[in-house]
Amino acid sequence: MIATLYSKLGRIPTLQLAPTEEDPIMRNTILFTSGIMTLAMFSATGCVRSEKYDTNKTTTHSLQEQLVAVQADCNTAINTLETRDRELAQADASLNALQDQYNMLENELNAIDFENNELLTTVTDIKFGPLPILTQQKLAALASNYPDDMWFNAETGMIRFGSDFTFSSGRATLRKDATDLINRVATVLNSPEASNFEIVVVGHTDNIQPKSSAMRFPTNWELSTARATTVAKTLASNGIDPSRFEISGYGEYRPLLTNRPDGTKENRRVEIYLQPMVETYTWDAPTNSTETATVDTMNEPMK
Repeated sequence: MIATLYSKLGRIPTLQLAPTEEDPIMRNTILFTSGIMTLAMFSATGCVRSEKYDTNKTTTHSLQEQLVAVQADCNTAINTLETRDRELAQADASLNALQDQYNMLENELNAIDFENNELLTTVTDIKFGPLPILTQQKLAALASNYPDDMWFNAETGMIRFGSDFTFSSGRATLRKDATDLINRVATVLNSPEASNFEIVVVGHTDNIQPKSSAMRFPTNWELSTARATTVAKTLASNGIDPSRFEISGYGEYRPLLTNRPDGTKENRRVEIYLQPMVETYTWDAPTNSTETATVDTMNEPMK
């Protein structure tokens, strides 16, 4: 570019360190050349800055677009979160309403269940149980405390004690634990609702004959009857009217199971049956009767 300029001037000047006043053309030429070179340098610098500007502008625009996109995503997420919060609040409200309905239905079901139980108890008392319902409930609760030693059948009004719990082998004396249980049974049988029931006490054994107590109980009849008598006396000692009792002993002749050779504890038992009192009639002889008894003195052969 400089060479072209010199060619237009017609000559190439000789470089001097300091132009003189006598050579004004040379001085102008140097000044012009310096200006051209400075302009070129400014042009080159301007090109570099322009490229950086364009790059930065492009980057800034891209970042702005990304910022706008992120801001939009953030707004969308906020809206979604707010929507979820509203849905959660609605779900909580629905859950609370359902819980209230459940509680109400549960209360209604409990009330219905209670009424059904009351009705079932009444029907059971009328159709099946010979005993007042309160007596049945007390005896059933007592039997539940002695599941292996006492059984109660509400349909037949029967109470059963295992003899191995109530008596030692070959004996008719109550054990202490059995005495405590019989006393508790007496409290139920002596209650007002059970006072009009006769108490039938029956003793049973297996087919093993008494050995150590054979002198006192020659057979199982005597042993079973003695055990029934002991139970009745224990009940009567708690204030039950003795006139309500009937006592019997069946020995080994009414077993629940087939007797085994080594003894059958299921058949060794004492049973109490509660049944309505039977009216008794008494006959009193006339106090002022004038009739006289006659004695037949004729001897006549038996026919």
